[in-house]
Amino acid sequence: MLSMITAMTIALPTQTCAAARNRNKSANAEPVLRVKIGGNHSNFKATFPDGGWLQNNRGRKIRSFRKGETLAWALPGKKGRRVEYRGESIYMFGNKGMVQFNKSLYRGHLQADITDKGARIINHVGIEDYLRGVVGSEIGSLSPPESLRAQTVIARTYAYASRNKHGSEGADVCDSTHCQAYKGASAERATIDPAVQATRGIIMISDGEPIATLYHASCGGMTSDNDKVFGGAPRSYLRRVVCPFCRDGTNFRWTRSITAATLIKALRSEKITFTRLYDAEIDAPTHMDRVTSLILHTDTGTHKVRGTTIRRLFDLPSTTFVLGNRNQTRQLIAAATPVKRRETDTAEQRIMIASLADDASDGPAQLMILTGSGLKRTLRPEEGWQTIGLYPAGDTAPGSEEQLPPARLAAKQRSRAAQLDELQIFGRGYGHQVGLCQAGTIEMGKRNWSYRQILAFYYSNVALRSLEY
Repeated sequence: MLSMITAMTIALPTQTCAAARNRNKSANAEPVLRVKIGGNHSNFKATFPDGGWLQNNRGRKIRSFRKGETLAWALPGKKGRRVEYRGESIYMFGNKGMVQFNKSLYRGHLQADITDKGARIINHVGIEDYLRGVVGSEIGSLSPPESLRAQTVIARTYAYASRNKHGSEGADVCDSTHCQAYKGASAERATIDPAVQATRGIIMISDGEPIATLYHASCGGMTSDNDKVFGGAPRSYLRRVVCPFCRDGTNFRWTRSITAATLIKALRSEKITFTRLYDAEIDAPTHMDRVTSLILHTDTGTHKVRGTTIRRLFDLPSTTFVLGNRNQTRQLIAAATPVKRRETDTAEQRIMIASLADDASDGPAQLMILTGSGLKRTLRPEEGWQTIGLYPAGDTAPGSEEQLPPARLAAKQRSRAAQLDELQIFGRGYGHQVGLCQAGTIEMGKRNWSYRQILAFYYSNVALRSLEY
């Protein structure tokens, strides 16, 4: 930990002194980002708080606006009517570098690409002003100062490394969580500006290149390796980290209940159909780790559903969860009625079904059954707990039914299998759990960790670099 912090400190160039920065500013312009605002707009209003002008893609001013005046644009209500500015790109400039789009205020200028299907809006804004509209939206403006600085550095790095990510749409990044949440000048707060100014131009690099500074709301105690979550090659700077700092964060631990009926209905959209759910288990590397698949045992066979699909369908905070009531496994096993083994002559045994108790309602409501694939939680069936066993020929086991030939045994058991009424899910964390944990970052800021120490804790094999502008 100490060596990493030292490495990050040394990596800052000596030119970060005030005099050198002033020289650099004259040599290089601040990067300008193209941020796509929303999706396709069928209408919009652009207001010019201090006046402004409209120009076409040839740089010609085509209209001026007085202070507070609004440009209203919309697709025509009737077919056949001309779409104003169709096939053109128009640019909206404010006299003091501010333009309001619908209800949000933006720095820089706006570009509208007009087609007969709507308008695509791009905000051209300097990267430092962009951060003023990002940091508060992503981590909260009331976070400790060092936490805000850490968030600023990773947000700047992400934006710088993501230039042209939306190149097919004429943009670098979008304003949603697909990239970073950005709400323009409307999201600016007085507490954010000092963090932006104190870290101006600073990004994180690994092997000389800006890194993919992934981050999330809460890891729930442990982050994840990038390749385990997103696939692809492992990245040395996005390795799993045990995080003891996010206990007070949102969704450190969470529970959800999904009824079988809801599950059956939701999975139809994934072309998985069944009417009865007998059992469920998860495929994960370790206990309380990221779920690769949810395995469902149903009347139409066994179905594997990706953990990410389950999260999407049921809006789960993360894909890190287990099934069953928390901390009840040992109690359930202890409460189970033992089945006594009987010494018999195997040559004269027959397969029989026997009741575990005299009354169907006796015994625990759930049991953890040890199977060939591990422990499985099973609810008590309506017929009560029953066992399949080999009994001496001519013997009568308590509560036993007629003897069954082996060929009929599997079908008989399927018809009697206990059905699950719901899935009880117990999970940790919120988000993809790769990179920096924001809940942990806030707590570390409260404990007087510097932003450099915070970044060194969550990202391995990285250094800081100051962009020259």
